[in-house]
Amino acid sequence: MSETATPAVSSQVTDARGRVIRYRELDPLQESRLILAIGAQAAMNPVYVNVYAIPAARVSDIDGDEYAIPQTQAQVDAMISILGREGMDALATRFFPTGENATDSDGHRTATKNLP
Repeated sequence: MSETATPAVSSQVTDARGRVIRYRELDPLQESRLILAIGAQAAMNPVYVNVYAIPAARVSDIDGDEYAIPQTQAQVDAMISILGREGMDALATRFFPTGENATDSDGHRTATKNLP
């Protein structure tokens, strides 16, 4: 019995402009190549990496138009530009939920901490 590859699970969000944005998980090799692509200076900025570069690289298609994982800083910039504020906000809401009703990217309720 041979093992068959399981296709990557892709999820989606809809932004304020009504665009359906599908995204994929990045494996460690893809993430490491992204860090090399954006360069040492940008890679040292955790806000840029986690809030902009990685979410943009995770986009697999927008309204059916497919996108490859960016391989250069210019490609990361282009994807951020294509997404615009509405697309980036939709991804941020999915990837960085807040509040007691927050869910993770798989739709599971995230743990919240009650602070005194």
